[in-house]
Amino acid sequence: MAEDGSPQAKDAALGAQLIANDKWLNWNILRADEWAHGTASELLEGDAWQRFCARLGALEARVRATAVPDDAATRADGFRYLTMLLRNALDVAIEDLDPLRPTVRWMDRRNKFGWDCPDALYATIPVDENATYRLSGRRGNVHFYGFQVAAGIRTLANADADDFTRDADGRFAVILGGPKRAENWIPLEPGARWVFVRQFFYDWATEEPAPLWIERIDDGPPSTPHGLLDPAAFARRLDAVATNVEASVELWLGTVLALRERFLNAFPADAFGGTAMGAMKHQAAGTCYYRVRPDEALLIEVPVPRAKYWSFDLCNFWLESLDFASHQSSLNGHQATIDEDGVFRAVVTHDDPGVANWLDPVGHTEGSLIYRWNMAEDTPIPAIRVLPRDRLERALPASTRRVSRDERARTIELRRDGVRRRFARPAW
Repeated sequence: MAEDGSPQAKDAALGAQLIANDKWLNWNILRADEWAHGTASELLEGDAWQRFCARLGALEARVRATAVPDDAATRADGFRYLTMLLRNALDVAIEDLDPLRPTVRWMDRRNKFGWDCPDALYATIPVDENATYRLSGRRGNVHFYGFQVAAGIRTLANADADDFTRDADGRFAVILGGPKRAENWIPLEPGARWVFVRQFFYDWATEEPAPLWIERIDDGPPSTPHGLLDPAAFARRLDAVATNVEASVELWLGTVLALRERFLNAFPADAFGGTAMGAMKHQAAGTCYYRVRPDEALLIEVPVPRAKYWSFDLCNFWLESLDFASHQSSLNGHQATIDEDGVFRAVVTHDDPGVANWLDPVGHTEGSLIYRWNMAEDTPIPAIRVLPRDRLERALPASTRRVSRDERARTIELRRDGVRRRFARPAW
């Protein structure tokens, strides 16, 4: 048994917190009638609204906490982060997200929390474990197309679209739930509450979003919405939204502070994967906290993993990806340049060093850094060196690929185009 205060005890405590407290998951808002508080009179008299606003207002203290960096960028990001969490939670509370009549809810790049991936298009689908559905779509040319069934933070099933039987045009139909089938079937085990869809883009210039929709096909009892807002139900949803935002702030703030204490400018010796914090079974990943001053450089080095997909992504203090459309703050295996010795080397500096594998921190002197190895045969752990900025050149191989200002500008414009195309709604 690890002693209190030891790294092992801290890791165990954090893991227990993640498993026990899943109020940060939006699914719980849909179950507000089971656990949240509020009555019709409290909503109609304004009491429920006043409590809701007071709870949100109190979160200012978390953004301005002494443990949080007090630079303008981090603090401004923190307040914007609160509005993003609120927006996401309100979308679930107000929109018709009915597991008995589900729709595919595509996320846009404003939905940022918990190390969102700059290469990804995400979607969520609420489901009922006792229902049966048909997922219809087309494989398309997106690099990776994965499906994850979850119960809270616990993963129940994973599927890869490349394993589905498809017609000549790449179209597929997958049965979700119900009796086991020989092919194109994903089970809904007890506790299943939602399906998380990930499309990972490697070549942003050519890969396009793949369409997907869902329909319920069993003969179970239908949902019967009556069209009028139930005041008591909405009072409970306001309570659930506030709880969701509070829990999200506490979870991710606690996570980044633990990273800063344990893994400053150094990755853990082991990658996490499988069901850790809702990660995909297909994916191993590692995170650390970075800090780089204007007169410093970070040099990241790792042998290229044998993986279908891999990437590095700089995030802010709040574990959100940076502006990856207008800045090269992330690189994947297609975008990266590999050195002659088979090593991927990237540099983090505040000014453009003219190196192809530059990761731009977009003015942030500290934040988090994540790597992802998807469907990998090996999981090498990247090394990070902190160097004086004026010694970076001597640390790089002579064959390091350089880029001009014009080439960097063209790269950024291609990134913008790729992001605009990706976050247009996929069409059939």
